[in-house]
Amino acid sequence: MKQRMKLRILFVCLIVLGGVGSLLAQVKVGVQAGANVSGFASSSSMPAENSSQMGYQLGVTADYEFNNHLVLTSGLSFIRRNGKLELGQNYYPSDGSFMRFPRVETAVNYLQSPLTVGYRFHCGDGFSLTPSVGLYAAYGLGAGSCALDVKAENGEISSEGWKPLQGNREHGLNGLRRWDWGGTAVLKAIIGRHYMAEPSYSLGIMKAQTMYGLRNSTFQLSVGYRF
Repeated sequence: MKQRMKLRILFVCLIVLGGVGSLLAQVKVGVQAGANVSGFASSSSMPAENSSQMGYQLGVTADYEFNNHLVLTSGLSFIRRNGKLELGQNYYPSDGSFMRFPRVETAVNYLQSPLTVGYRFHCGDGFSLTPSVGLYAAYGLGAGSCALDVKAENGEISSEGWKPLQGNREHGLNGLRRWDWGGTAVLKAIIGRHYMAEPSYSLGIMKAQTMYGLRNSTFQLSVGYRF
């Protein structure tokens, strides 16, 4: 009786492992790298003028295509987002004065993972297009000291440094949150079955900085190789 039970368990395990192996065999893994143009979108009544800056990203991707050509895609990337802002008047409670920030620069490194669903159009031999939408989640790994200009009520401007991810309030300005998440839209082209070109856009749903209602906004262009 025990022997039969062991054989049944072994049989079930083999079926499960076979199914997992078949599924993994259909998962296509790739590597990619590229450049981005990043900045901030503001949802606050406090003025924030945004100037987009160049950054970069590199990482791995994985996608699975179902029989109906629906595609589930994820991956993990290191992404550098740079930004430049001019922020409006803000109250600085330490000395009861109002200040402006005519130049605020950010350079933040994130570890980011998307999860998107799309449909693959097979346009010809070895060529396909996959538009997809979904969500991303990112964690701020770190940021060095960035430039910050502070303009006092008397018109004097002092150039300071600040660390956007330090979490503390510096010179009356809140830092950026480490966690970020939002929506993303992607168009992936696969050429010759292996080569990838992928423009995408992502917009934060979570406010990266609450004082001015700043949300990360990033256009990316990546190229890569799918194994």
